[in-house]
Amino acid sequence: MLLQVKVYLIATLYFFGALYVILFPPRNYVMSGAKMRKVRSASKHIKFTNYIDYEMLLNIAKNLTREDQEIAHVVHLSPRTINNRSILALELRSDKQSRKPGILIIGALNGMTWGAPNAIMELSDKLLYNTNYQTPFFNDYDWYMVPLANPDGHYFTQNLHSRKPLDVEIWCRNTTAQIDTRPSVWYKNVDKENHNETCFGTNINRNFAYHWQDDVHKTPTRCSQYYPGKKPFSTAEAQALRSYIHELGDSIQLAIHLHASFVLKKEFILYPWRYSLRQPSSYNTLQAIGEYAARKSRLPDGRLYEVHQGSNDARVAGTISDYISGVVGTELVYVVKPYHEQFPNYTDKATLETYVTKSISTILSLVRGWRKSTKQNTLTFFGRDVEF
Repeated sequence: MLLQVKVYLIATLYFFGALYVILFPPRNYVMSGAKMRKVRSASKHIKFTNYIDYEMLLNIAKNLTREDQEIAHVVHLSPRTINNRSILALELRSDKQSRKPGILIIGALNGMTWGAPNAIMELSDKLLYNTNYQTPFFNDYDWYMVPLANPDGHYFTQNLHSRKPLDVEIWCRNTTAQIDTRPSVWYKNVDKENHNETCFGTNINRNFAYHWQDDVHKTPTRCSQYYPGKKPFSTAEAQALRSYIHELGDSIQLAIHLHASFVLKKEFILYPWRYSLRQPSSYNTLQAIGEYAARKSRLPDGRLYEVHQGSNDARVAGTISDYISGVVGTELVYVVKPYHEQFPNYTDKATLETYVTKSISTILSLVRGWRKSTKQNTLTFFGRDVEF
């Protein structure tokens, strides 16, 4: 008898709730994502089977914004890079009338993270057109995507992928070898401080002005892949990202740097601080959300991401994640590092798809973990939390 009363009560509440929405629709329903968005076949443009380069990225973003001008907007950040490329930001908002909690995703700061633009653009496509992702992810947040934060470094490494590898420091100093070989790794951009130097490039993710170089006693050489620049924000890329991040300001509630691990079976979800072993004030929350995301995005072989403070493995100063946390003041900041091959085989579609799938799953699991920690969009029925 008691069970029947509960069922009738819940059914009555749902009926009156639906009736209220019909009679008194939300003020901004006409301009909301639910009204504005089209439903498109999930098979049409969801998969990008080739590694996205800079020109492809411009075309994809142009097509997205042309089809959905009301909810997708492209911003070209300035200053432009040394090779005159702009860093592109794709902004997705499901509601023109109000600002919602913002999620910032930055990818491909490292010149060898080729799959990051694919992952971010495929995620954008899913948010816009796949109803399985529109709720709960797109309708409740504003998304700010920077799929390719190091376009020069990205182009540089992709352009050399077919050549034979040579130790990077030998390659930098041997101009003859540079004609038909490639560096074994390349984490930097391609900045040159003067035209005659053989060693060039700055590691953008060590070029931000938050405890810059606090992890070293001596500045790495110009040939080092960890060279942080002659001063903070010496790179156009770091300057452009700084301006954009500060423009967004308090609207960003969750920031994710989509990176890569180049070590097989070593994959991470990291959080500040990376420059110091000192724990952030929100340590418990960051760890709990990270562990939740690791469980929900379990890796294909059954392993879990390693979740811990970024400095636990090695101290890295001047990073974008520490800058967003320490200077901008965003409390929830993560670095996601799925495994990524160095100079992957262009024809191996499975490798790209695996990285993209893991990246998207982990990003969305972090969002779910955040929602769960705040009980956002959650109702409690008879002691049980139900997300809607």
